[in-house]
Amino acid sequence: MRAGAPARKRSVAPGPPPVRAGGGQGFSLVELMVAMAIFSVLGVALIALLRSSTAFLEKGQAGSELQDQIENADRLLADDFANVYIRPSTMEGMPDVRFLCDRIPFDTDGDSIHDAWESRLCFVRSVKGEASDPLLRASGTKPGATAVIDGEEDAREAEDQDHRAPGGKQEVCWLLVPDGKDGDRGSGTLYRLTRMPVGGGPQSLLPAELPRDRPVADARDGIASRAEAESRMRPVIPAVLHLSFRFYTRHTSEAGARLLQSDRLLEEIPPMRGGGGLSPTWDSTRGLLPVGQKADQFFLARGPDSLLDPIDDVFPRRVRVTLVLDRVGNDAATGELARAIGPQDSTIAVDDTRFAPGGDPAERFIKIGDEWIQWSARDARGFVAERRGARGTRPQSHPAGTTVRAGATLVREYDIPSFREDWND
Repeated sequence: MRAGAPARKRSVAPGPPPVRAGGGQGFSLVELMVAMAIFSVLGVALIALLRSSTAFLEKGQAGSELQDQIENADRLLADDFANVYIRPSTMEGMPDVRFLCDRIPFDTDGDSIHDAWESRLCFVRSVKGEASDPLLRASGTKPGATAVIDGEEDAREAEDQDHRAPGGKQEVCWLLVPDGKDGDRGSGTLYRLTRMPVGGGPQSLLPAELPRDRPVADARDGIASRAEAESRMRPVIPAVLHLSFRFYTRHTSEAGARLLQSDRLLEEIPPMRGGGGLSPTWDSTRGLLPVGQKADQFFLARGPDSLLDPIDDVFPRRVRVTLVLDRVGNDAATGELARAIGPQDSTIAVDDTRFAPGGDPAERFIKIGDEWIQWSARDARGFVAERRGARGTRPQSHPAGTTVRAGATLVREYDIPSFREDWND
C-alpha cells in the first residue's frame, strides 16, 4: 500500500440469522399449537355468532311476515265491518241480507266424529267504486248473464261479459278451518271469500238453513266443510289456534265487556238484560239459530217464522275479535306434557312453563291437541287449570309428550256503523 493512502474497509459477508433459544429456526411446535388453538376458538366463536345472527334474522323475518298477515287480516276485517249492509231488497219472501255468526263442526282425526267446532261469520256488505272498477263496470251488460264475481275465472268471465250485475252488495264469509289428520292438530287456517251479487243459487255464502242432525252438509248450509273451504276460499292467515267473535248488544255493560276480556263462555256472563255480557253468536234473521244462551244458540231468536220476516232483523253495533296465532319456525314457543292427563285433571305438568305468557287474563290459556285450558296459576313445571274445555272445546285425555301451545293473543274491536237493535225484546 502506498504511504499516505487511506485504508480501504474490508467487506464482511453477512452471517447466518441469530439462533433462537432451543437451537431451531422459525416458530416452535408449541407456539404453532397455541396459535392454532387460538384460531380454532376464534373460528368457533365466529361460526356461533354467524349462526346466532342468522337465527335472529330468520326470527325477525318470520315475525315480520306474521305481522304483515295480521295487518292484512285487520285491514280486511275493518273494511268488512265498516260496510255491513242491513237493508233487505224486498219486504216479502226470503230476505237477501243477513248477518250470521255460528260454529261449524269438523272431523280433525278422520274417525268420522266431529271433534272440533270453529267460528264462521257471514254477512252482506256494500261495495264501493262500481263505476271506477272495470270488472264491476262491465257486469250486468249482457242479457242472460249467469256468472258471479267470486275470484274464480273472473277475468275470463269478464271478457265474455257473463257477470251478473252486483247491485252494490256482496256476500262475505270468514271461516277458521282446522288442519286435517295429516296436519298438526290444534292449528288451522283462517279463510275469507267474497261473492257478488248476493244470493242466487246453492253457491251462496249465506246459509238458508243450518245443519241439524244431518251427517253431510249440503248447499243450504253455506260453506260448511273443509273440502269446500279449501277449494273455494282464500287463505288469510295460517297457523291459527283460535278465532272467536263476541258481539255487543243493547244490554252490554262496560263491566260485562271487561269481564269478557278473559274470553269466558256466554253462560257465565249472559248478554240478557242485567247480565251485561257479549254474545258469541248472531243471527240477524232470528230464525236460523235456536233460542237460548249456549254456544250454538242465539239469545234473541224467535223461531223459523222469523226467517222470512225482515222487519224484525237485528244487527250488532260492535264486535270483538279474538285471534290466537301459533308461533312457528324460529319463533316457535311450545312445551310438552311431562305426564299424561285425563279430562278431570286440574294439574297440568309440563317440562317448562316459560313459553306461555300470562300478564293479561286473555293470555292465560294453553292448548293441548284440540282442547283449550284456562289456567289460574303456574310454577316452573306446571299449570293449575281453572277451566278444562275452555273456548268452546271439550275436556280430553292427553298422553305424555303431547305438544302444549300458548300462541300470541290479539284482541281487536270494530264498530259497525250500520246496526239495528231489537225494540221488542
